Amino acid sequence: MKHLRKISYQKPLMLLALIVIATLLNRSFLSISNIISILLAVCIYGVMACGTIFPLLNGGIDLSIGSIAALSGSVMVLVTIHFGYTPAGTMMGILAGIAAGAVCGLINGLVSYYFLVPSFVVTLAMKNIILGVAQHITHQNTIICLESKVMNWIGTGKIAGVPFLIWSFVLMFIVVWFVLNRTKYGKYTYATGGNETATRYSGINSRMIGISAFVISGCTAAISGILLSCFNRQAVATQASGYDGNVLVMLVVGGVSMAGGEGNITGVLFGMSLVGIINNAMLLMGVDSIYQDMIQGILIVIAVALDYFSRKRSIAVQTKKMEAKAA
Repeated sequence: MKHLRKISYQKPLMLLALIVIATLLNRSFLSISNIISILLAVCIYGVMACGTIFPLLNGGIDLSIGSIAALSGSVMVLVTIHFGYTPAGTMMGILAGIAAGAVCGLINGLVSYYFLVPSFVVTLAMKNIILGVAQHITHQNTIICLESKVMNWIGTGKIAGVPFLIWSFVLMFIVVWFVLNRTKYGKYTYATGGNETATRYSGINSRMIGISAFVISGCTAAISGILLSCFNRQAVATQASGYDGNVLVMLVVGGVSMAGGEGNITGVLFGMSLVGIINNAMLLMGVDSIYQDMIQGILIVIAVALDYFSRKRSIAVQTKKMEAKAA
């Protein structure tokens, strides 16, 4: 039991150690303004991760989320401009952007599950296709959108002193936690990723579960792109470049298995916190951008390795206990 408790506290202790180190290096790290800066830096990633976890739990992967975010943000801005920056026009733009993300996710799911093409290949191809579409509709230009009051409020507005962008992540996190832990769909998602064949024989439509997972991923990627466009008050086809890699890092570091069927949304909080603290600490220390990616990569590899060995030891302890009871 002591060993299991040690494992369960390892991630919080790791974060605490990073916070202490960052605070010693720069006293302003724990200031309210800096904490909000960290949260703002990772909350859009977090919204995206809340949906991307579904394909991963199903044993798939979605590499197109960055391009979907860029396309959806561009669609929202273009529709908003078309309708004269009115609140109704902005709302239509938001709905159009989410619909674009849902369609992209549906295509990913249909090709993966009906044509049996590996999701890695499908979403990698879709990543380039969707990026091309985004570049086409924006004519490879940056489209400025400063006149929409709704967009401005979404990007910079606050509720109870906390930016709306952070509340967006909190709401998305609660919804996804509930779906994965309190609904049949969540149970079916884990079951499909754990053993798709057994799930199919038990009467669960694993194909529809898999397709819907990509639709959810597409929708949350679209919402992230819309939030990003509102925050920047502009749309550009490359605005979410690299987001897919960062989100996958957060999920894997948070304990979501690439093989499917293992992991939970609460682990994403650890992944988000780890990436956010590392990036912010290097920024406060004035670390050259040349070395930031290198340091971040090394620390993330260490975190993943520690988590892997901890889970491996946990499984070994549980196995021994089962063997002892059987004897």
